[in-house]
Amino acid sequence: MAAGRPWVKYVAIGCGGLLVLVATSVAVIFFAVARLTAAPEQVARDFLAATTRGDFAAAHAHFAAPLKDTQSLAALEAAARETPSIFKVADLSFSDRSIDMKGATLAGTATLVAGTELPVSFTLVRERDTWRLLAYRLGVDD
Repeated sequence: MAAGRPWVKYVAIGCGGLLVLVATSVAVIFFAVARLTAAPEQVARDFLAATTRGDFAAAHAHFAAPLKDTQSLAALEAAARETPSIFKVADLSFSDRSIDMKGATLAGTATLVAGTELPVSFTLVRERDTWRLLAYRLGVDD
């Protein structure tokens, strides 16, 4: 550094500190959201694990009351008969998560047993301190 510009050192230190602060903040937010959405994510995973096994009664048990009113167990089984491949999931990853006082939303990609990938999304609410599915989409891009 030039002898006549000692401020450059302090600017570099300040910028480096700011970068560390921003990176730390982003990491804290990322891990906080991941932790807060862990329970809703598990419900989505359990729902798809049940459909993959063909246990539609267990899958339907993850539905919130409004979704049960909209899609009965018989309707869920009929949907699975119409398009069985989308209800057989080998892997699931979420790239978009949010949670607030009303519920949680998850969106990502499901890898089917057949090897193809499709977009998935889930909306969840709390019923009597338990996370339940309010809505789900398999294979439909929003």
